[in-house]
Amino acid sequence: MRPPISPDILPPDDFDLGLVASDIDGTLLLNWKPISTATIDAIHRCQDAGIPFVLVTGRPMRWLAPIAEQIPDLGRVVCVNGAVVYDIASQSIVDAHTIDAQTLAEITAAVRVDHPEARFAYETLNGGFIDREFVTGRPREARIIDDVSELAGEDVVKVLVRLETNDSQAMHDLIDPLVDGTCHASFSEPDNGLVELAPHGITKAKTLSDLCDLLGVARAQVMAFGDMPNDIEMLSWAGHGVAMGNALGSVKAIAAAVTDEVDDDGVARYLDAVLDSRPNDS
Repeated sequence: MRPPISPDILPPDDFDLGLVASDIDGTLLLNWKPISTATIDAIHRCQDAGIPFVLVTGRPMRWLAPIAEQIPDLGRVVCVNGAVVYDIASQSIVDAHTIDAQTLAEITAAVRVDHPEARFAYETLNGGFIDREFVTGRPREARIIDDVSELAGEDVVKVLVRLETNDSQAMHDLIDPLVDGTCHASFSEPDNGLVELAPHGITKAKTLSDLCDLLGVARAQVMAFGDMPNDIEMLSWAGHGVAMGNALGSVKAIAAAVTDEVDDDGVARYLDAVLDSRPNDS
């Protein structure tokens, strides 16, 4: 039997929980497995207590269907690393930040000057597009293009870059200076060889902040869970940021607390401990 969550890593007694924000992959689930019953129960426990539970993910809208099947009563989801707010119940886009055609051309050109081997994929509001030589595990889900100009008229919300390495951190360190000031670079897996480019100024934290303003929830009331570098801004911004036990060291370093790993229901166990400590939930 696993030991209980230590009270020492729970929020301070005066923390007023008003909203829970959580990444999906590596946080709520691993390797596309279903979300565990314990985690779903913890999410519903939050909702029953009047505490919104908001998914904040790098996934595009088209990859949210398995989540909606398991938790159909979720509301708005911050997806594509903050570029899109999507209503999972009505399957509709609420808001979107896009990369215009000129900026898109500048990004690809800047990267290719230093890295002619670079290959790109593009997430749009109308699905995915990939360079002809871009390696992907889901080729049937994307349309192949030969030049970025073919995206004219498409609403591009994320660009993915692949070089000849699987070291995402090393890739990020190479690409980030080339696109600084044009878009926001991050990555969501350490060894898939992908750097993700969001519209300039857009992060999970920025869009979550805007959503919290809409919902009337203060930053100090937000508890956030994550595991990868694209979660760092969100965990740093939240009133209480919690890293998963399987998170990268850079993520754990900025978090207020570290919970169990995703396969040990880290989010569920931490939320249950927090809710058990609340006077109205004891």
